[in-house]
Amino acid sequence: MRLPWLSPGCSDSKLTLAQALLFSRLLSLLKDDILLVQPLRVSTDEAPTILPPSVSEFMADAVGIALDSVASCWKKMKKDIWKLPIPTLSEEEEELFRKYGWRRGITSFSLYPPSHYCENPACCRLKPLKKATTRQVIVYTLAKGVIPTYEIQLYCPDCNTTYFPDFSVCAGARTYYGGIPPIMQVGAHQFVERKLVGMWISLMLVAWVSATNCSRSYDMSLSEQDLRNFSDGGWQFGCILTTDHVWDAFILLTLLDHNERQGTCLIIPHTGEQKTRFTAAMKARNDEVVKRGQDVVGHCCDKCLRVWREEGGAERHIQPVVCDGLSMGHVRCQVAHCTTELASNRDRFCPDHAGQASQCSIVGCNRPARQDHKSCDLEAHTAMERAHYERGRAAFTLRERLQRHRQTHPENALDGDEEELDDEEDLRDDIEWFETDAAGNVRVYSADNPGSVGVVDSDLCEASKAPAAFRESSIFSAGCT
Repeated sequence: MRLPWLSPGCSDSKLTLAQALLFSRLLSLLKDDILLVQPLRVSTDEAPTILPPSVSEFMADAVGIALDSVASCWKKMKKDIWKLPIPTLSEEEEELFRKYGWRRGITSFSLYPPSHYCENPACCRLKPLKKATTRQVIVYTLAKGVIPTYEIQLYCPDCNTTYFPDFSVCAGARTYYGGIPPIMQVGAHQFVERKLVGMWISLMLVAWVSATNCSRSYDMSLSEQDLRNFSDGGWQFGCILTTDHVWDAFILLTLLDHNERQGTCLIIPHTGEQKTRFTAAMKARNDEVVKRGQDVVGHCCDKCLRVWREEGGAERHIQPVVCDGLSMGHVRCQVAHCTTELASNRDRFCPDHAGQASQCSIVGCNRPARQDHKSCDLEAHTAMERAHYERGRAAFTLRERLQRHRQTHPENALDGDEEELDDEEDLRDDIEWFETDAAGNVRVYSADNPGSVGVVDSDLCEASKAPAAFRESSIFSAGCT
């Protein structure tokens, strides 16, 4: 069946029904690309009269019609095409973009800001934004794997605001649009689909899957990177999903969900390093949980709440609290009762007490530590530090560590250098102390951490044994907190 659409003097403009449907579906995906190059006087609410040359060439090759027939078919069908919703492409239609579109800078979908106009309430600009910056990016999706595409940033010269696909930037502040976008940026050239992030969070909560294994399982089973040659479109960067991408997506989705429930927009710094960009927003979220509690705190039902009246008539309520008996705590400054945050989780002291990092780590000793060591030059203190790290390098400890990592990737468990091994030993959760006998020999003792449920124990912990002996401070190990 052929549709009788003829342009003057051109019989090739006849389209079959399949070609007409393909023509409509492909162009309905390229509305933003078509609008971007139009003059300012062209409205974004109506279909433009002329298609960009790159789009016309792509349509001619993809649909299989002459180049001059594209313009005549667009003239006849543009009003209907402009009203069509964005379709879901078949694999054959995706292949048309890879074969004919990538080399022309056209992909099956591009990441545009939600509007072609400036949304700044303080800006008076009414014309469409035409100053654009285009970058090659990749999108990690759940159903289609890794997809190469383009990110388009629109700039308003009147208020100096730059609009990205999921946020705007003005005066060094990044303001996310209301709600949760379907695609979120997690790196300089990396975006992640919201559904995929939701799956990662579910795996973490239900199956205890780490962020590292989330990224590895995606690369192995869902990315489909072996089916596509990104170099055909000129994409020079890799498509490997990293652990940092997973964690950034986790944090971003959590913060966006919190702000959506609060009816606010997430605002974070646009400058600085990615690893510190969300710190202030996370701290504000945690402070709100501390002050107001979580949503489930106000819950009560017949199963979890018991009510009774005392003899005097007073009504009492009781609810159970369930815990696992072990409080893991968090990284903190080694100075007792110091609440200043660490500059890095690998630091022993906060910035206010950073000078103590050069002192001997043995309790009660303030002598300067030796270079690249944590103890001073006293023979007994040197022996304590040596015994501490020798215990960590013992064969039984290495065998236990290998067994612990065997379920994941054992080749990555022990490939660190000596410094990384020392840092890992600092994180042991058992209690360790040292004693010197009459001959001056140093002996190391250890005991399991009894744990805590938030209540101060009345009995002394194991680390308080032998008050006359040298004991290792919590700088070497977790100790009792």
